[in-house]
Amino acid sequence: MDLGIGWYITLFIASVVGGLVGSLSGGAGMVTMPLLLLSGISPLQALATNKLQACVGSFTSAAHYYHGGLVDFSQSRVLIIIAVVFAGIGAFSVQFISLDLLAKALPFVMIGLGIYFLLSSKISEQDRAQSINKPYLYGSCALASVYGGFMGVGIGSFILAILVVVAGYGLSKALAHSRWIVFSINLSSTAFFLLGGQVLWILGIMMCVGQMIGASLGAKLAIKHGAKIIRPAVIVLCFAISTQLLIREFF
Repeated sequence: MDLGIGWYITLFIASVVGGLVGSLSGGAGMVTMPLLLLSGISPLQALATNKLQACVGSFTSAAHYYHGGLVDFSQSRVLIIIAVVFAGIGAFSVQFISLDLLAKALPFVMIGLGIYFLLSSKISEQDRAQSINKPYLYGSCALASVYGGFMGVGIGSFILAILVVVAGYGLSKALAHSRWIVFSINLSSTAFFLLGGQVLWILGIMMCVGQMIGASLGAKLAIKHGAKIIRPAVIVLCFAISTQLLIREFF
């Protein structure tokens, strides 16, 4: 469909901002998804196109963190496999599951995450020495991946919180590994949407370029400044997403 040059410019800028936000804290979809829906395309086309550009953005930031020496795949390969499998289940299920209840509960979950990152004294750059409860870690990742496959708002923040709270990772390490897990979720769910033929390719490719620009900048900032920039970004994002969702669902 012909959106008009104004919408193409607006969505390109949104993808740059989304890539920057996503690489620092997750949540690029908070920037891009509402604008895609406002542009007049169908919700399924909006979700599919958003997943495509988010896939590119999450890979771009993930690659930067890998080259920055913050990723050890031996520690996250099981989580990546879980993410691929369960995100596919989520993307397939979106056709059959009502999201109304989840959409109403989500803003309160995001508020809880924001309060945790704001007040917890356990969040730092240092890994916490502990025995990881692997069934709990894997189960949490599986549930988050299902959600990421069929809805995905704030999924980067959820995965980041799991790695900090359950796995005990330091903040920069958790962010670096979370981007690979989020990329795996996006890749798996994008494949289902591609098979369904719902992606708007010209718009999607343009937004992919914007995501690459924003994600590269955000990853460089995170690698350079660490928790000093990551923690505030996560807190602001959680409260911003929750505010946006509360307005949409209840007002």
